[in-house]
Amino acid sequence: MLRPILLPMIALAAALPAQAQVQPMYHAGLAKPLTATLVVKDLRWSCIGDSCSAIRNGTSPDVNVCSAVARKLGPVTSFSAGPRTFDQAAIDKCNLAAGHG
Repeated sequence: MLRPILLPMIALAAALPAQAQVQPMYHAGLAKPLTATLVVKDLRWSCIGDSCSAIRNGTSPDVNVCSAVARKLGPVTSFSAGPRTFDQAAIDKCNLAAGHG
């Protein structure tokens, strides 16, 4: 009696991935709020208020991505690349490389 119900449930469970994959992300805090979706360094950035994010593809050095974001979107107040969070010295270097000094 339970077999007709259990078989579809087992098939569905087998089709689901064992664990959801989380994409590594870039996150940037901006000095000036912005609401837009745009491309910087071949990455699609989504910005709402003073926070922007993009899926990290790993093709560019993180510091180059940070300075490209600062160059195009204005000074950054924070930046992270996957598990790495930039300290204040790295943020300052990023902004300086973008021409915000």
